[in-house]
Order: sequence, then structure tokens, then C-alpha cells
Amino acid sequence: MPSHPPSETQQFNHDVQLLLKPNNPHARSLLAFIKRTIQQFGLQAHITEIDIFVEAYLRGVRYTQQNQEHIRQPKAWMRRTAYNIIRECKRDRQRYLAVAFDELMEQEAADGGPAAVDDETIANAIASVLQALAALSPGDRNLIQWKVVEGLTWPQVQTKLVTAGEEWVSLASLRKRGQRALERLRTAYHICDGDPGAADLPDPPDLMS
Repeated sequence: MPSHPPSETQQFNHDVQLLLKPNNPHARSLLAFIKRTIQQFGLQAHITEIDIFVEAYLRGVRYTQQNQEHIRQPKAWMRRTAYNIIRECKRDRQRYLAVAFDELMEQEAADGGPAAVDDETIANAIASVLQALAALSPGDRNLIQWKVVEGLTWPQVQTKLVTAGEEWVSLASLRKRGQRALERLRTAYHICDGDPGAADLPDPPDLMS
């Protein structure tokens, strides 16, 4: 029987849900910022907004679980974390451009703010995220929960699988299985979002390392 998440994690989940309500202007700002930053780093052919948003959210869950500490400004935290993830992806591809976060903020202000994203687009994106997560198999959800959310090492994940009665597999095979779980999440999102062709983009950087 899984234990309830700590109060800090529950509060973060609540804050993110409020942040992404379709009539919340912060939702348009956050999604537009992520899209704009992906384009600025030249990664639009490799990752999507959902890749970055989901990873930022999972890092927030893991942070609150491990540190037992509230995230006081969830909008600013998600924004900065998303920027850092995109920067990591750029570094992974050996093409990182040293663009300071503050400079990016100044440029955005000079350009008159982020591009508009209509409420229907946001509502559809949120619904697609939820459907994609629900579409995963229990095994895929367990791998993402243990490795990404709980931050376990691969040997610890391996032990959990064996304890749960699954057949022992090597760490190398387990890593590949974890990456495939994230790929299935990405594919499920694009199908739910009505854009199955987008799932054929080049594989995103490995966030299961």
C-alpha cells in the first residue's frame, strides 16, 4: 500500500494544478516561455514543451519529497527549472549556447512578453498530459515513479522490481526499459493531443540517466 506523499509535495501538486488552470494567464506565460526557450536553443526538432514541462514537474515532486521543503514560488521555480532542463539538453548535444537566464528575461520584456497561447490550447494540453499518463502500463508508471519522482538509483529500482516478483534484469537493460517508458509517455501525449506525427521527431535527450 503506497504511503501518502508529504504535505510539501501535496501543496506543490495543488499549486501546479492552479497554475495550469485554463483561465490562468500564468499558464500561457509558462508554456510560451518553454516553447520560446526551446526555439532559442535550437532544440525544437529534438524536444517538445511536454518533455520539458513533465520533467520540471517531476523534479519539483522529487525535490519536495527529498527535502521536505515547500516550493514557495511555484511559477518562478517551474520557469527556472524548465530553463535549466533545456540548457542541460543543449549541453548533452554539445551545442550549448551560454545565454544567461536574466538576459533571456530582459529580451522577453523588450519584445512585449511571451506570445499568446489561447485558453483552449492550454486546456487541451493539460487533458492530453493526463490521458498520456493514464495510458501508460503499470510497469512504465512504476519505473518513472521510482527513478524520476523518487530519485532512486538503478540498483535500487532493480531491487524493487525483484521484490515485486519481476524477473531479474541487468542494469543496462533496465536503463533502456526506463528510456522506452519515457518514449511511450511522449508518444501517448502526441496521440492524445491529436498530433501522432510529432511522435516521430528524433528521440529527446535521455532524462533517465
